[in-house]
Amino acid sequence: MSRKLLIRDLTLRDGQQSLFATRMSQAQVERVLPYYKEAGFYAMEVWGGAVPDSVMRYLNEDPWYRLESIKAEIGDTSKLTALSRGRNLFGYNPYPEKVLEGFCRNAVKSGIGIMRIFDALNDTNNMLSSIKYVKENGGLADCVVCYTVDPKFTQRERIKSLFQGKSLPGKVFTIEYFVNKAKELEAAGADMITIKDMAGLIPPVKSGIIINLMKQEVKIPIDFHTHSTPGYGIASVLTAILNGVDIVDASMLNFAGGPAAPA
Repeated sequence: MSRKLLIRDLTLRDGQQSLFATRMSQAQVERVLPYYKEAGFYAMEVWGGAVPDSVMRYLNEDPWYRLESIKAEIGDTSKLTALSRGRNLFGYNPYPEKVLEGFCRNAVKSGIGIMRIFDALNDTNNMLSSIKYVKENGGLADCVVCYTVDPKFTQRERIKSLFQGKSLPGKVFTIEYFVNKAKELEAAGADMITIKDMAGLIPPVKSGIIINLMKQEVKIPIDFHTHSTPGYGIASVLTAILNGVDIVDASMLNFAGGPAAPA
């Protein structure tokens, strides 16, 4: 049975942040928007992460104007998305509840259709307020399960622990851990789940297994996000597609590969 695979383009946020230090100017962004409107991606990641900080700090431009101008050009052709650090929003410290509410309200009002919300420690409690306020204001809450791996112990460390009669820490980041986090976020109100492998650590076989199990356990759409840092990012995306993922993240060719997402 055929199905429609959706694509979220990352070029104007993650792509330029990963490869070009987030230095795209307003004029450069505006130059490519007509082509994006013609392409008609499901979603475009254009805001959040380091974009608002860099736009103000290094380019002396207005990040709110950038968002609103993109929305004015793209309209409803693609959903505009932003990356938010949960309670930290786009900053580096946790913010009080009133700031969270006001920020999410104005972000949706200015054009954000999907807010991708993550916590680096996968602590759902740090995401709950953002989920609530995004949804209350008409946006979609895209909740992230951050992928990582357990530390690897050297043979010397293993032998040392054996002689000392001490046990090495057991595995935490199992496949079941990631699937259970997805179920937890769905119960918390997520409209979609993203497996976010920002370091490009997930190998192709494991991406397929995780997506397959998540599709069995959660009813909301699943997005797969990885980077090409180790060289097998595109293979991990392909196995995710073969196992039924709903959305994949990618960047335009010149903004892809290496520490960025695949093209």
